[in-house]
Amino acid sequence: GGAWLLGVSLRLPTMAWLRCCSRRQAPLPLEKDTAFWEEAPLSKAGAVEEDERTDPSLGHEQAAHLKDDGNEKFARGDTAEAMDLWSHALDALCMPPDVSEADSAPCTRPPAEDERVRELRLTLLSNMSLGHKKLKQWRHAVSYCDEVLLEQPANVKALYRKADCLGELCAWREAEEAAARLEAAGEEGAKLAQQKRDEWKRRLKAADGKQKKMWSTAISESNSAEPVKSNTRKSLETLPKNTAERWDAPRVHQMSVFDLRRKGIEWIEGEDFDDAVWRDGLGFRDATYYQKRALPLTFLAAAALANVDLQPDLVIHCLLDGNIAPFAEPHDWSMVLQRCPSLRTFTVVYIDIGAVGDGAPPPMPYGQLLRPTEEGRVGDRVARAARFLGTYREFKEHCQELPGLVDPQLALWADVPLYGFGDNDLATRVEAYELLAATMVPSVVTQGGEIPGRGGPPMVPRVSEQASSSMAILSEGLGAATMADWHWNRFVVPLDRGSQGILAAHALLGVLRPAAKRNSPAQVRSVKDALTRHGVVLAPYKLPELANLSNDEEADGLRKRQWEAFCEKMRAAGRPVGMEADEQERQRQSMEFYQFCGISEPPPVI
Repeated sequence: GGAWLLGVSLRLPTMAWLRCCSRRQAPLPLEKDTAFWEEAPLSKAGAVEEDERTDPSLGHEQAAHLKDDGNEKFARGDTAEAMDLWSHALDALCMPPDVSEADSAPCTRPPAEDERVRELRLTLLSNMSLGHKKLKQWRHAVSYCDEVLLEQPANVKALYRKADCLGELCAWREAEEAAARLEAAGEEGAKLAQQKRDEWKRRLKAADGKQKKMWSTAISESNSAEPVKSNTRKSLETLPKNTAERWDAPRVHQMSVFDLRRKGIEWIEGEDFDDAVWRDGLGFRDATYYQKRALPLTFLAAAALANVDLQPDLVIHCLLDGNIAPFAEPHDWSMVLQRCPSLRTFTVVYIDIGAVGDGAPPPMPYGQLLRPTEEGRVGDRVARAARFLGTYREFKEHCQELPGLVDPQLALWADVPLYGFGDNDLATRVEAYELLAATMVPSVVTQGGEIPGRGGPPMVPRVSEQASSSMAILSEGLGAATMADWHWNRFVVPLDRGSQGILAAHALLGVLRPAAKRNSPAQVRSVKDALTRHGVVLAPYKLPELANLSNDEEADGLRKRQWEAFCEKMRAAGRPVGMEADEQERQRQSMEFYQFCGISEPPPVI
């Protein structure tokens, strides 16, 4: 069912040598402990490095170091940076062993080590609750308090913060329940609970007095309402026109496995939350592993973060741009069935809304829906996928008599830069979003980004210019409301090495919904005007600049070694290389080598 994704032509005008090549395929990794874009190191340190990665004490040591760094940041008032460090520290701690591993071999970690890890984890969770409380993110703070209370039900600090945050949310019934638990936790807890109740009484009394004063003022001024309107009109006339507050990219949160645990989704935690795969394995493990799994797990993460109740017969529309799409392998959608036992059927409709050039015709009919194919099965529950090449309006018109396919519960924008290569691409994207908004369909949006890599320099994940533009188009140009904050996604596909870390597909994840039905749909002009008022400048999409593309001798040497490693891989697979291959095979290998190491020109001919 995934053959179509392997065959649609690339249509990049700035890359003439790729005109006849197929769409990106998964990179071919080296069979060594090295990133797929670099030559395997020949030093003897490899075995030691492997041993170090499996030493659980190193995870505790790294987490403790990150915790201390976060404490220093917090003491200086850098709360957001401190929370990022604490979140990384939580990720650094050892995951619980897989069930199969636990059955086959008993845990060799000393009890004292388990207690150290547990204490550090609880400290980090407590710190995260404090950070969210300081940022006035009350509900998030309560969630982290609950994580602490699962293991320590009488933790005074967690109970006090939970009661305090629930009071800020005016959730008085829940707040009083937390205060009652705090009171029962001992003498100190009883004192704190009484202090909190006294504070709530003062606040409620002050609020009542303020409300009475507000109504008195409103009644006394009712007779002078007309002059007030006049003065207001005059002051508004003096304001400059077409001005708005400058737009800043929203804060991107670090995704935590605690945020993903939701009713209705049964994660396979030994696989899905394994940092050896989804953090340390990026670039070192077979890339096809991530190609198949990342997008289905990303979809489930979005549903968990946004608290979406998935329908038993679920239909989603996966919008992509075939000129830019970072995946080629078919996705394993049976993973969704495995983790959502309430689903009876699951259907994904891939809709390629990318522009079609004047070159070679696409390998599938334009404007026609390919028949749905089975993509996975769990018992009698089936996942299917259908494919369509054309604009979203053309898809809706073509499939109007197929309500089972044309009406999705969710739309999944898979790494689609909303401005694309220019205004024509923007128009296609805006039209698609407005058609989805007409029926209030929420959108799961992913964007590429640069994330830290194992063994690389420390770095904070960065939002690219293209992703920032997409965020601005959604929030300011299209008025989309947030269902789940933007997060750095843990389920990514490593594409290549960036300037500091790893360039990854699906690195950013957000869930948005139409704010309200409008009288008229947004147009390109109105979107661009809104962005201009907020100081957002749009730029055409560019392929990311990679660190190993410089023209120095070191880069040339690295490229040659990469090509030699790639040729070894081809010969091992029984495929001809260089002049021994015909033109079609050389074009295919050009694309594969492009993915293998990220270069922007054809490989040398041997």
